[in-house]
Amino acid sequence: MSQRTQEIKARVTEFLSLTEEATVMVTELNCQDDDCPEVETIIAIFRASQPKIQATLHSSIDEITEAEIERFCKNAQDVLQAEATVSVSDATNQPI
Repeated sequence: MSQRTQEIKARVTEFLSLTEEATVMVTELNCQDDDCPEVETIIAIFRASQPKIQATLHSSIDEITEAEIERFCKNAQDVLQAEATVSVSDATNQPI
């Protein structure tokens, strides 16, 4: 695993305050479709019993900027907050 991959994983984990139970995946792929760039990077967060959070960036791992990482984290944070709101609302709407 490259140093840059480790840096991206650490930055995502830190920004989102993820626990050790969450897995952050950073994978660079060669795109075979005519309408996509030659290389793309997928950043994904996996958590037990939760939907995956994922984004595709149209650049190599080494080309990903801090701004792109922050944008992914902010979008992921919105998803995490929405999930927390649904969980709380589901819990409060349960009959006693």
